[in-house]
Amino acid sequence: MSEDRVYGGRAVADRRRDRRERFLAAAVELFGTQGYAGTSVPQVCRAAGLSTRQFYQEFSDREHLLRTLYDRLQDRSMAQVSERVLERIAAGDGIDAVLDAGVRAFLAVYDDPLPARVNFIEVVGVSPAFEEHRHANRARWGELLQTAAQAGAARGLPLTSATPLQWAAYIGAVNAVIVERTLDPSITEDALLHAMRTLLRPGILG
Repeated sequence: MSEDRVYGGRAVADRRRDRRERFLAAAVELFGTQGYAGTSVPQVCRAAGLSTRQFYQEFSDREHLLRTLYDRLQDRSMAQVSERVLERIAAGDGIDAVLDAGVRAFLAVYDDPLPARVNFIEVVGVSPAFEEHRHANRARWGELLQTAAQAGAARGLPLTSATPLQWAAYIGAVNAVIVERTLDPSITEDALLHAMRTLLRPGILG
């Protein structure tokens, strides 16, 4: 059936987008509560109110669903951090305000514990292919952060250069901090902000 055809008053493409969103919403809820390993495709379908046939029209398997969700969360957090940091640099803010804006933008994406659990706990060790994907994604984060640091230094902010290995260490530490908050809801956003800021400065950025 052509994507631009209308069926039941709605375009086929719109119906498919709606189905996809329902599957992803169900995945956040189930993977974020009972875990990826403890969730089956039929369970996702029941939670989404859709059939397994419709599931396999959108995703090749359960891992594909998880990867789609992971990529969406990662892309959203990267976009938010980049936008906020470059915005504050362009506005002429000081180094502390710039770093705070970036960290807060990141934390806002994972304020809900369910997507935080999915993105930082449930994706670990899923498969060799997924681990390669996560490694490549950490490299993307390193490049984004280095670009932002260079932009700040070019505007006169007191920032030192960091190596890819140092960024990898920072990203790993951030992952650990978010996992701790997921496991212990009593950890406040201010505590997370302090930990992540300290790792950056006077950490790897001097």
